[in-house]
Amino acid sequence: MKNILKLFIAAAAVIFFYSACNKVDNLPLYGNGQAVQLSSSVSSIAEAPADSNSTVVTFAWTNPKYAQDSSLYKFVVEIDSAGRSFAKEATKIVTGAFTSSMTAKELNNILLGFGFSFNVQYTIDVRVTSSYGNNNEQYKSNTIQLQVTPYKVPPKIALPTSGKLF
Repeated sequence: MKNILKLFIAAAAVIFFYSACNKVDNLPLYGNGQAVQLSSSVSSIAEAPADSNSTVVTFAWTNPKYAQDSSLYKFVVEIDSAGRSFAKEATKIVTGAFTSSMTAKELNNILLGFGFSFNVQYTIDVRVTSSYGNNNEQYKSNTIQLQVTPYKVPPKIALPTSGKLF
């Protein structure tokens, strides 16, 4: 009886071992994408505070040709002060679109975040990093430079005319 039990267990183990190993077809191999080419609608920006809600720049880039639906592509627009190699960049994430616009207010907030002074012209670098939606296969675009001038944000309330604030 013990021999029959051992033979049964050995047969079950062999059947289990061979049934667990099913060879599947080769997985599909998708080709690599490519780096995008970035362009800007303007090369110099110096807006007035009154135009803070208007669009001042539109960035456009080419298709990276990833092996997935283009609505799932992820793009990160990176902006940094010129010469810093994007060490402290400000970013804006765009999904599935090949353009991104910025209002004067958005851009001015970024520039003031860099510590730029009011009414002084600076040079900034802009590039786009493209990838699949899960950040795989990242490519950096060409870097473009823009001349920008931050403006002083006016106060939200009117100042009193009497000269006293209290």
